[in-house]
Amino acid sequence: MIRAMIVEDEPLVRRGILSMLPLSHFGMELAGEAETAEAALRVIEQSGIDLVFTDISMPGMGGLELLRVLRERHPHVRSVVLTCHQEFDFLQQALRLGAVDYIVKTQLDDDSVLELLQRIAAQFSASAGQTGLGGGLAETAAAQEHLARGWRGLKWIVDQVLYERLLGESLQSFQPTGWKNALLAGAAQWPVSCPSLSSLRSLAEELPENGTMAELKIWVEAVRDRGRTLLRNTMYSEEVAASIIESIDMLGEHAGDKLTQAEICKAINMSISYFSKSFKEIVGLPFVTYVQELNIRRARALLETTNYPVYMVSEQSGFHDEKYFGKVFRMKTGHTPSEYRMLFRGGC
Repeated sequence: MIRAMIVEDEPLVRRGILSMLPLSHFGMELAGEAETAEAALRVIEQSGIDLVFTDISMPGMGGLELLRVLRERHPHVRSVVLTCHQEFDFLQQALRLGAVDYIVKTQLDDDSVLELLQRIAAQFSASAGQTGLGGGLAETAAAQEHLARGWRGLKWIVDQVLYERLLGESLQSFQPTGWKNALLAGAAQWPVSCPSLSSLRSLAEELPENGTMAELKIWVEAVRDRGRTLLRNTMYSEEVAASIIESIDMLGEHAGDKLTQAEICKAINMSISYFSKSFKEIVGLPFVTYVQELNIRRARALLETTNYPVYMVSEQSGFHDEKYFGKVFRMKTGHTPSEYRMLFRGGC
């Protein structure tokens, strides 16, 4: 039996969600409830919890911090995030921290809940079959998240060796549902990471609903072919395009780390002037604008999902000072950081 718990600070919302989750139909049981992340950790440390449904916006420790602690202290525990908004940047952070799925509170219905629980139960079943319950669960989950992170990047489109490795390991590690979820997350991220590849978004609609691994492999190959064609149409050599794509993945991996243009150019062995020109023409945005928008997306996610003070959000989003951060944030969103946080929380 899969032992589950729910972490949600609003009692009425918590009860409402629980009433929608037919856990017993999928080999699960409710083994605990908590109003805060801190209380949840105490339950997890005292009880054998396998699965956590957690809200993101909570007083004290936020949901993302809870996911981070679970990954470090209890890597066998799987997590599903509860959110009010289907904001991809926030969901991407949750996935990076080990979440296996999510629920949009405002879109709860019987069909979506059943599909969610089926996906989760299939993941537990697949992991049990591959490695046996216990420590192997954590190893399998970690391997799958590493692969999902690879598919969310872009380098596999231009790097044959990486593509073949990702493909081979995914065919061995995933069941169809798990791989499809990883690919869907990638399809949502690729156009954000590289606007010139925006037409890849439409291919998500062509993902087989209940596709086999072979069918998913065919879809991945079609995406790769389309992506390489779009990059060739920029009239830059494959080597230059590959270097720019590598720089995009570097920026994504180091979001908020204040990675400089000079450091990137050194890593990909390209002059700053040529990098600036080719980046703009291949990606569709000037480098400075691209980094600024990347940092603003990170800031929005932090404001939505943590209680960090604004100066800390500014620092972790790659801005040099709080005043400049506030000015840019207001220019991009129409609100100060504090106003944005209040509006977002008020909508929940």
